[in-house]
Parts: sequence; structure tokens; C-alpha cells
Amino acid sequence: MRSCAALAASILLLLALPAAAQAQSNSYTSCAPVGEALLVEVSLTTCEDTAALVTALLAQPPDGAASVLTGAGWSALRAQSTDSKNQHDLVAIRGLATLRIRRSGAAPDLDGFAAGRELLFARKTLVGGRRPPKGSALCTSAFLVRLRSGRLGGLSAAHCGGLRTDRTVQRRNAAMRRPPSPGIVLGRVLRILTRSKPLDALVLPVLRGANRPASAVIDRGVGHPPWRVTATARPVSGRQICMTGRTSGIDQCGEILGARARRAERLVSREAGVVVRCTTIMAAEGDSGGPIYTAPAEDGTVRAIGIATLIVRPAGDRMCFTAINPVLNGLGAKLVTATG
Repeated sequence: MRSCAALAASILLLLALPAAAQAQSNSYTSCAPVGEALLVEVSLTTCEDTAALVTALLAQPPDGAASVLTGAGWSALRAQSTDSKNQHDLVAIRGLATLRIRRSGAAPDLDGFAAGRELLFARKTLVGGRRPPKGSALCTSAFLVRLRSGRLGGLSAAHCGGLRTDRTVQRRNAAMRRPPSPGIVLGRVLRILTRSKPLDALVLPVLRGANRPASAVIDRGVGHPPWRVTATARPVSGRQICMTGRTSGIDQCGEILGARARRAERLVSREAGVVVRCTTIMAAEGDSGGPIYTAPAEDGTVRAIGIATLIVRPAGDRMCFTAINPVLNGLGAKLVTATG
């Protein structure tokens, strides 16, 4: 955590963000019981359209869920154990539709990269299933991108990796955390953009495989359908936006500050060494790297605005972010969207 006392109204804390008003929320519709399913819910589709798929899923062991979904034109998003023993929730998507079922059995190891997930950065090697090493930093994942090489990458905040004065990375190893363990080990940071440009962004490797989906969504936990990321949007003053962070939670919403704040933004950017736009959204430590996106449309789609970068004190822990388009240009990357 870093502070800069030079600004009368700004102590910069480079690592995260709290909460404000909730965004509009699409929600699940409960379906009638299907077979041995303990719970069936859908969003932007009908119970009738998913009944055959649920039946097919229940006919296979939990480990076979990903292949069943793929065969039916759906994509697995994640599986997660419930509070009850020997039960788990499975979430899948197709277009704008979402399906959630709860069934008996241990949760399969089915999970992958999406914006809004908890990340762990460490200097020492991370091992799935073991506790994080001392000195690790918790942050949040941002958007999925495709690099010039064609490889997929996941964005987060550069300061989560901790760039040293000699330009080497302090915490190069990263994992998508599933408490209390590191969870899915992603590997070493691929690139830190701050080395060459005043942009607080880094790129992480993204694992792919049958049980490692990578989706252009804003994850909202298993209890809420995810938002689909369809494009980028400019950080226009007054625009209504939202943030998801591992500390503050989903859909923390507010607006981008207007022209009166531009001088203060320039001062904050100069002190922090990165170019930012500031907002009315409050944030907390751990939200760093989280996705900033437009207020969700009625169909559950959003556009990428930026990456959560810092908070300004004592101005109520207001969040400032790094805009997404300069990051994409600096990386020579393209945003991966839910529309292809």
C-alpha cells in the first residue's frame, strides 16, 4: 500500500476500493423440480428450454458436466460447493442465457478466468491446495484480452505485481484464489504495462481446457447471473458506471467525475505515476485490478470502461481507474467479448 501526502485532499492507496449504490440486477427465475436436481434456475431463457439439458446433466456424474454442456451448445462457467455437505452449484451460459443447477455430489474442478474474481499475487511459487505464502497480495481480475500472438490474457492492476525501482516484478506468481487456498495457479505475470507507459495494468496467463473455461463475463458469484462484456466504452464525464471487487463485492455503482475534477485528477495521476479518471464509487483494499464497466443494460450486457487502480483519501475512499482503451492500445491487444 502506498500513500502520497503531497496532495491536500489526496492520500493515494494503491491497492483497492469499497462500495456505493447497487446496480440494477438481472436475476434468476426458479423452475419446477427436474429429476434429482435440488435447484434449477434460469435467466434470459425459459425453464422449458433447459429441461432436457438438466436431465442430461443429471444422467452423468458431476465430472462429466463440461462435456454435456458443450454438446448442447452451452459453456460451463463454474462449479462451487454449497454450505451443505456433498452438494454443489453449477453455472453455465449460452449467449445471454444462464442456467444454474444444484445437485448432490462433490463439486467438479470446473472453473476458469473471468472478470471480478479474486486473485493472489506472490513472490514465492504458488501451489494449489496450499495456503498462500507470506507477503502475498490480494487483488481482483479484470477483462479477458487476446494478445498480438493470439494468446489469451487476463488483465489486472500492475501494482498488484509490485514493480520494483529496478523495474523487476516483486510478486510475479499469480493464482485465481478459491479460499483458503490459492486455487487455480495461473503462472507468472506475462507483462506489466507500467514499465513503458503510465498505465496501471498487467497481463496474466489464462489456462484453457475442458474444465478451464475463459469467459467474457463479469462474474457475480453463483447466486447472480453474470454480466456479458460486449465492447469497450469511453470514460466520459458523468457516465454511470459500476465496479466489482473481491472486497467490496459486485456492482458497486456511481459515476465518473466531471470537468471540475480534472485538475485534481491530473494531480493524482502525477503523484501516482499513472493516468487515471476518478469516480464517486467508494472502494477498499483488494478491489485493485477489478473491472470498471457501464451500468448493465436490461439484457445483462455491459461495456468495459477500465481497471480499478487507486483510492483517494480523505475524499471518502473514492475510486480512480485506468481507462481500458489506452491499455489495449499499449498492449496491442483486443478485448474478448461475449459476441465474438
